[in-house]
Amino acid sequence: MEQWKKNLYVLWFGTFVAAVSFSLVTPFLPLFLKEELKVINNIEIWAGLLVSASFVTSAIMSPIWGALADRYGRKIMIIRSGLGIGLTYILSAFVHNIYLFLFLRILMGTLSGFIPSSIALVATNTPEKEISRSLGILQTGIAAGGVTGPLLGGLLSYWFGIRESIFIGGVVILLGTILVIFGVKETAVCSTEKTNILRDLKIGFSNRQLMISLLILMGVQAGMNMIQPILPLYIEKISPIGMDISLVTGIAFSLIGIATILAAPRWSAKAEEIGFKTVLILGLFGGAILNLFQLLYANVYLFCSLRFIFGVSIAGVIPALNSMIAKSVDVNFRGRAFGISNSFNQFGLAAGPVLGGVIGKIGGLKSPFIVASVIFMLAAVYINADKRRKVELKVI
Repeated sequence: MEQWKKNLYVLWFGTFVAAVSFSLVTPFLPLFLKEELKVINNIEIWAGLLVSASFVTSAIMSPIWGALADRYGRKIMIIRSGLGIGLTYILSAFVHNIYLFLFLRILMGTLSGFIPSSIALVATNTPEKEISRSLGILQTGIAAGGVTGPLLGGLLSYWFGIRESIFIGGVVILLGTILVIFGVKETAVCSTEKTNILRDLKIGFSNRQLMISLLILMGVQAGMNMIQPILPLYIEKISPIGMDISLVTGIAFSLIGIATILAAPRWSAKAEEIGFKTVLILGLFGGAILNLFQLLYANVYLFCSLRFIFGVSIAGVIPALNSMIAKSVDVNFRGRAFGISNSFNQFGLAAGPVLGGVIGKIGGLKSPFIVASVIFMLAAVYINADKRRKVELKVI
């Protein structure tokens, strides 16, 4: 088997278990705060702050890790991140203080980079004609992990408890790191340029195609994760008495990932015919409408069904953006490009839960859904109005 294919398959599984670990606990943070850390007031805001803390520090560190990846190798960055985050997760399982838990979430973000480094390794060690397809395949591994994580987290919290789920999350990411150590070989030559973060940022920000992709990515992630801190509370409100909220929340989170696994390859195939720009417009416009439809019925079963349809609509957006980013820069800059991309991604992930928690506190549990739909619609309108793009990007 060619080495680039072996790398792809190993990193598919590695990103799968990483995504399982990352999503194992996050959906249940509000319940963890209430039941384990005994937080009584402002649970929505605390939940948003804890989710966002790791995203903010990750956004700050990502360009640095990306530059070091291009200089010293992407594999070593994957290993560094996996070991650091795995150990931090395990320590978090034994915390009983909200402030110490917040510190560990910040540390987790500082050590981040497993998935973006994996994307960068595939983008730099794969033949040019196979990059789009390979990144699409890798995205299904991330999505599959995102599906499995909340569902497994719901089952584990039901069987053992949320604290034990956090510990298992740490063990899972360590196992994924061991797999990368022995299964991945980096063949691309690393850059010999001295690391200069300010210069890299200047190069990235001057690339119009790259910046359009990054701004859309940040907006999409903010909108999708705005629902996160209030989702367990909203499900609790519309569920019948006696239903296990942790389990239902895990299922609701998993439905988006299941939809991505099923629909993303079809969107990628469609992009070959109609172009990435049209795929983004359709996905974002459909996501905006379907996000609002979720509010029409106070029934948990209809809500979950609409969550799945929403996931089908939005499934093609992130793979399309990753392909755009890879093709917008030189191969020797791709580690740095995905480092900068991860910063925008993390800023969106950080802003979403905080805004969702605050908006949910002020305007009620339905208001974050409405604001998210506005973000999706504005992004679709912006892409449609961008008439100056010289060519319609297509999968080669």
